Amino acid sequence: MARMIPQLTAEQIKAFPSRAEARFYEACSTQLPSELVVIYSANWIYRDVRGYLSEGEADFTIVSPHAGVLVVEVKGGGVTFDAATGAWHSVDRNGTNNPIKDPFKQASRERHALLDQITGAASWRQWGGTRLTLGHAVMMPDIGSPAPLLGPDRPIELIGVNEDISNLAHWVQRLMQFWRRPDDDALGTKGVRVVEDILCRSIEVRPILRSTIDAVEQQRIKLTANQAKVFRVIGSRRRAIVAGGAGTGKTVLAVERARNLAESGKRVLLLCYNRPLADSLAIALQDQSAILVKSFHQLCDYRIRQAIQNGRDLLKEAIEAYPGTEQQYRFDVQMPYALALSADALEEKFDAIIVDEAQDFSDDYWLGVEMVLRDTTDGYLYIFIDENQALYPRRSKLPIEDEPYYLTNNCRNTVPIHNAAYCYYEGSPIDPPELLGHDVIWSSADKAEGQADAVLRRVHQWVHVEGIKPSDVTILVAKRPKNQQYDLLRKKATAEDITLEFEVMGKGPSVLVDTVARFKGLESQAVVLWLGDEVVEEQHWETVYVGTTRAKTLLAVVASPSAIRTLRDSCK
Repeated sequence: MARMIPQLTAEQIKAFPSRAEARFYEACSTQLPSELVVIYSANWIYRDVRGYLSEGEADFTIVSPHAGVLVVEVKGGGVTFDAATGAWHSVDRNGTNNPIKDPFKQASRERHALLDQITGAASWRQWGGTRLTLGHAVMMPDIGSPAPLLGPDRPIELIGVNEDISNLAHWVQRLMQFWRRPDDDALGTKGVRVVEDILCRSIEVRPILRSTIDAVEQQRIKLTANQAKVFRVIGSRRRAIVAGGAGTGKTVLAVERARNLAESGKRVLLLCYNRPLADSLAIALQDQSAILVKSFHQLCDYRIRQAIQNGRDLLKEAIEAYPGTEQQYRFDVQMPYALALSADALEEKFDAIIVDEAQDFSDDYWLGVEMVLRDTTDGYLYIFIDENQALYPRRSKLPIEDEPYYLTNNCRNTVPIHNAAYCYYEGSPIDPPELLGHDVIWSSADKAEGQADAVLRRVHQWVHVEGIKPSDVTILVAKRPKNQQYDLLRKKATAEDITLEFEVMGKGPSVLVDTVARFKGLESQAVVLWLGDEVVEEQHWETVYVGTTRAKTLLAVVASPSAIRTLRDSCK
């Protein structure tokens, strides 16, 4: 019995979208010898001959220690080929024709892409061989004879049909012999391990963004297959954009990439927009002296102060170049320009820059960011982005033109929280998590005082009745003006025997109260989200999306009755 990756149950095999692929999987599992490794649906990303990034996927990759690697494209049903037009069609049981790609060209492209992926990996040098046997084939288990398909680029050796799937070991052996050249080296057990490591190695990374309860835990978290693939790909590229919805692990990957680069001797700058997120990341990475963690404006201030020590006032120069007295103008124009000036004023530069929350960076920010790279052309630059979390009115053209790599699995929230939050998400589809959980709690009250009571009653229930630690609970306010709501909570907290801490994380056994905007990028085991009518009436759905996705396990939403109705109706 061959070793199958992934190892699937009978129920999972029955759920295959293609019955032909299910038959081939079962045949590989039961008929091929145990020393063979069969990888189902291997994915990779590569740069083609024109320099464009492309994503490849092989239906089946068979790895043999005695020979090499085979890529097998599996097509179910019947097929037709029009030699005059070069068009291929699949034929289903009802005789309906559907256009398909040329399966033989598809398999050939997969073989060449796979060769680039394997030989381009740094670990491939561990094999020690000179030439690898690598071939491709097409299996059509619903066809009785290969004769109608034969052609110059379709020799009989490359075609599998119904009788071959019943004698699969012989068919695979015949394929290996067809592709093997006299000077090819056997892959060997070591080579099999290297190929497996390149294509489907499991990846574990250290936790970096938990709520206070999780901050001290040293357990490791296993990434989803999608995250692992993206992590492998960006690991081999100097510049990349990674996009994904809330909870898909962008910050986890950003921090782990920073660790990897620092451990390889690089000086790394890890940037984000929000100060609370930067403070949290700085604590998590305090053991990494080669990593500087700053929010964008922290970085500006840090470089400005360094330059003053060297006798140069960069902020004064920026104000002279761009006069203006508004505070926001200073943050959006003058400080970013001072950062750009610091590239000439200071010797400190960075080998790698990693930017989280990049959706909140403007064009004026990117100039200074790129200029503090030691090598502005070939330095490491990784950008992590979720357009749906853009709470600030900025849009910029990212300094990397390649298409993003997408994270597609929510690994933070429970299913009910995911469903409540992703009503307000627009973008590439995000798969829901596998973690079931409690339903979202919806509480309504007409006036602000009644809503404050509802917020604190829920916190009291969680902390004093259900035994949740206060540090595991966060109250997020999205109701203007925030100071008025803070005052209401402060006055009423004593009656519920609750200690609150406002906008300061990790300060004793207290419940944190903060705004959605400030808490963006962070997460908490339990969240009470207090929404104002203006959020719903003005359709600030990104605020609802960000606020709800901060909750990992428990979520309660408090608002006016009309706002609650609108929110719940919008998710039906």
